[in-house]
This record gives sequence, structure tokens and C-alpha cells, in this order.
Amino acid sequence: MPDRSVQNPHHQLLVRAFQDAPAAIAVHQGPEHVFVFANKLFVQSGDGRPLIGRPYAEAFPEFVAQGYLAIFDGVFQSGKPFIANAARADTPRARGGPPEERYWNLTFQPNFGEDGAVEGLTTFAFEVTQHVLAQREAEAAGARYDELVEKLGVVVWSADPADWQLRWIRGPASALYGGSASTATSAWQLLDELSEEGRSAIEAARRGLVGAGDSYRVEASLKAEADAPERTVSELVLLRPDPDSGRLLAWGLAQDVTDRIAAAREQSRLQAQLLHVQKSESLGVLAGAIAHDFNNLLTAILGNASLAELQTPPGAPAARSITAMIAAARRASDLTRQLLAFSGRGHFRVESTDVNALLSELTILLQASIPKHVHLRLEDDPRLPRVEADGSQLTQIFMNLVINGAEAIGERGGTVVVRTGTADLGPEDIRQRGPFSQAKPGRYVTVEVSDTGHGMDAATAARIFDPFFTTKQSGHGLGLAAVQGIVRGHQGMIGVYSEPGRGTTIKVYFPAGESPATADLSPAPAEAARPTVLVVDDEESVRSCARAALEFGGYRVIEANDGHEAVEAFRALAEEVDLVLLDLTMPRLNGADAMLQIRKIRGTVPIVLSSGYNEVEATRRLVGKGNVEFLQKPYAVRELLELLRRILGDRAPR
Repeated sequence: MPDRSVQNPHHQLLVRAFQDAPAAIAVHQGPEHVFVFANKLFVQSGDGRPLIGRPYAEAFPEFVAQGYLAIFDGVFQSGKPFIANAARADTPRARGGPPEERYWNLTFQPNFGEDGAVEGLTTFAFEVTQHVLAQREAEAAGARYDELVEKLGVVVWSADPADWQLRWIRGPASALYGGSASTATSAWQLLDELSEEGRSAIEAARRGLVGAGDSYRVEASLKAEADAPERTVSELVLLRPDPDSGRLLAWGLAQDVTDRIAAAREQSRLQAQLLHVQKSESLGVLAGAIAHDFNNLLTAILGNASLAELQTPPGAPAARSITAMIAAARRASDLTRQLLAFSGRGHFRVESTDVNALLSELTILLQASIPKHVHLRLEDDPRLPRVEADGSQLTQIFMNLVINGAEAIGERGGTVVVRTGTADLGPEDIRQRGPFSQAKPGRYVTVEVSDTGHGMDAATAARIFDPFFTTKQSGHGLGLAAVQGIVRGHQGMIGVYSEPGRGTTIKVYFPAGESPATADLSPAPAEAARPTVLVVDDEESVRSCARAALEFGGYRVIEANDGHEAVEAFRALAEEVDLVLLDLTMPRLNGADAMLQIRKIRGTVPIVLSSGYNEVEATRRLVGKGNVEFLQKPYAVRELLELLRRILGDRAPR
């Protein structure tokens, strides 16, 4: 019988088509999958080994190990084709070479005979190794990109500016834009957590984008959260054509710039402080030079005027003029002394100085000179170290501060409190209080002068130490400038805390000496035997009443006007306080919270809680536990003294 495959021209045409096909094609016969045909690309795809007439397992033993013989057997037995994309099938590219990692799109198609039985199968293979490796590299690059944007804390996205639908987004969107950003499908949704002002700014900027190359950068704050610092996001968006479609797309980059803004503000603050210090130093040099020369001139004027006064008979026409000349010269001399003090070059007679003793004498003197409706109170720390200072210069500081405080109170009446203490300051504390001062880290003696006057706004408080700046109608503006100069000359620091309507506190820091001011002194026996009560209440009238009652009963009294001040006072005098009389309702820190902090310092101190309200919950939780009692307001002197006598027992005054 003639071979029809040879005689049929269509068959020959089909063979040539298979030979030139862009796929690697092979035909296998029988259950051993003997090669009966392999086109040129199939042979070239391998290492050129002979194939025709060889079983599949003999021709490709490496494929047997990779499981492909089992797949061939499955197709032959089931009659169902096998199709796989990007399947790995490692084979050498050159004769005798090692197998290489290669990937293929494979189809194993069963061939059926005239009786419907499977006679063999045909292999179609397209190598996609380069595509797979490129895709793998792209995925790795994408993973590296995602890791990079995560570590940098930036968010990048792309959107169609026609509707602002997000095409893709990468980076910590939730951490940056807020929780809702994790599910955002539109660039508008990224703005949900922004403040109203920030959202409006970005919306306006987006509407302004019209053509390729347009861009904007907007810094917007997020909605304020309770007890959380304000955060700011910077969003940069630009329009660029899409490389594939040519359509304009919006490309966005956002990052948290809170720290950068804070650093810029801090830098601005430091620059302003540096300029202020440089200005003060320049003015100080000028003032010192002028004052020095003026003092020389005034010495001559005052000396000659005094001589003329001695040589002029009483009642002479010139006597009155000479007296006025001498008085004017003395006032001018006072001004030059202030100028020298401002310059930090005043004459310092430095010696070991007891600040408490100096203030004790000064308050007696000042109480007689300030208005009667202003109460002056000294709260001194008995363990205050000495300072190396010029006592007369310190007197000038404290007199100036107390008189200013009394004048700020005005006619309505109020209190000026002078409080001494200590503070241990580290490098950061020094930087915050005066980064360009000559102060050094260490222990400082502090003198705090607080008044209940009208206070100052921030703009006024920032200028009070400027020479010739004054808010007084008759002032010359050198008093506080001189105070600052003296403090600076003592390598100290000075701070101002004031708000309109809430008074002013000026705190002065002087480097502490080595020994306490009262190192060799001890309290008198009678004083030492008096129990000490810390009275804490934000109402001055209540404190005054309690003080009077307790002093009448033989107690020593320390006052604090709120919970925060009470904790600080107790921290300083913990071993001296025998009992704490503590109001429950106070600003800044209430009585219950203050009590907890006091107990952390010394857990055994007796505490009497007092309130005008029926503090059921607070008293239920606190009273009767750990030496805590409750006293209802208003209370009589007898009630208070009897309660303290019951608590203190033998330690109570007799």
C-alpha cells in the first residue's frame, strides 16, 4: 500500500509549516512517547541532542526527574490535554552543559487514532524564561520600592485628575493620612482626617491643576486629637503624561513634616534669642561705656556743686539752685548705676550671701513702702544654699521685682509672694531657659516673685527686659533691664511667666554655693517642737482662716494655693510636714490626685481632705484608708484643732 503521507502534497505543506512554526513542536508515539517529529525550534531550544526514534525518558532524563514523564503518561492514559503557563523545566542550552533555570508555556495535546484511542501526543512549548525573570525582577523591585517608602514614611500615589480615582497607592497611608486612608479609592478620601483648613487648601490646589507640568505643594494639619501633638502632612502633586497611554495623570507624594516644622520653629526661636542676646550685649557694651564716662563727669559736677554749696551762705540766692543741681546729679548717678547694672559691669562685691536672710530683712522694709492693700508674703526654703553674689545688687533685683509686682496689682488689692527654693538644671534645662547665657548645668538657688496683678500678653512679656521699654507712664525702662544685667553678671538666668488677667511670675536662678545658708544653725527647741501643717486651698480666704486657726493652736503653717504647688512644696519639705490639710476641688491638680502624688513621696503622712461639696465618691474611696480623714467646710476652729489632736496624738501641741 503506498505511503499517503509522502504522496499527499498537503501533508508536506503541513510538515513545513510545523518546521517553521514560532513554537517548539514535537510529536510522540506510543506509551513510551517515542519522538517521531521535532521541529527546528524544538531542537534549538535544547542542546541539540538526537531525538527522533528515542523514547521521551531516554531523550530527556532530566525532565523525568522534574516530573514531566508522569504528566506525559497522564495525558496518554486520560486523553485529556495538559496546559501550563510559566512552568519550570530546566534543561541545558549547550551540549554537555549544566541544566539552566528555564520557563515555558506548555501544551501536551493527545493524538487520537481512527478508532478513537490515544496513539501519542504533541508537545507545544513557548519559552518565556526572559519574561518570567523580568517579571520576578519587577516584583522584587516593587517589593524593594514598597519597603523603601515604608521606611521613609512617605506615601506615593497616582490618580486620574478627571475624577481623582486612585490608580495605585504605596506607603503607610493610614499612619500618615489617618485610619480611613487604608480603604481609600479616591484621592479625595485621603483628606478625610485633615483639618478643615488643610482640606480646603488642598482642594483649591487640586482645582488649580490644568496642564502637564502643573504642580503644587501644600502643608496641612490633621484633625486635633485629645492629648496628642498636632501633626502636619506635606502633599506634593504634579501632572505628568502616562508613559503608556499619554493621558495626564496626577502623581502624588505625601510625608509627615511635623518634626521638620518643629525643628524650623525651634531654629527660628533660637535665632530670635541669639539676636536678642547679641542686641543686649551690644547695648550693654555701649551702655557700660557711656555710664563709665558719665560717672566721671557726674563726679566732677557733684563734687564742684557740693563745694559750691559749702561756700554759699544759707539763704543766698544761689543756694536753692545749687541744692537742685546736687539732687539732679544724684538722680543722674542712679541712672548710670542702672546702666552699669544692665551692662553686667556694675561693681560687684562678691561674697557668700544668705538669700533668705537678705529677703527677710527686705520684706520688712518693703511692706512699709508698698500700698496697704498689697499683701507681701515670704515663703523661704529653710535649707537654701548660699550664693556667691553682691548683696547690694541682689537687693536691687528683689526690690525692683517686688515693687513692680505691687504696682501691677493696682488699687484692687492682691498678693505678692516671694518664694525661695532650689533647682537642679541639666544641659537641656539650660538650653530651654537661656541657650546663649553663661549659665552652666548644676544646682541653682531660685527666687520667684509672683503677683496677682493684671498680667501681660506674650508680646509685652517678650520685651520687658529691653532697655527703655516700659508700660508705666513715668518709667524710664531701665529697671528690669538692670535686673537682667545683674543676673547675667552673676552667671544666672531669669524667666517670665505671665498671662493677661492671671498675674506675673518672674523667676531668677543663681548658681548655688557649696554650703547651706544655715548649715551651723538649728531651730530653737520651741520652734522645733511645733508640728508643721501644709495647708492647700485655692481660696486665699480659706487659707488665711486655716493659718490663723492653726497658729492659734500652736502649729507651724506652710501654704500652697493648688495641688501642683502642694506636691512641689511637700517634695521639698517632706520630712518636716506632720500633716496635710488638702482641699478636694482645685485647679491644675485636684486634691485626690495631689494626695496620690504626696503619698508616693512619703506614704505615711496624715492627710485631712476638706471640701464644701459632698464628695461622696472621693471620700468613699479615700477616707479611712491609710491615715486619711475628711473635714466638711465650713468648719469651726475647735473642730479643726480637735481633729488634728486626734490624728497627731502626743505630737499635737498642748
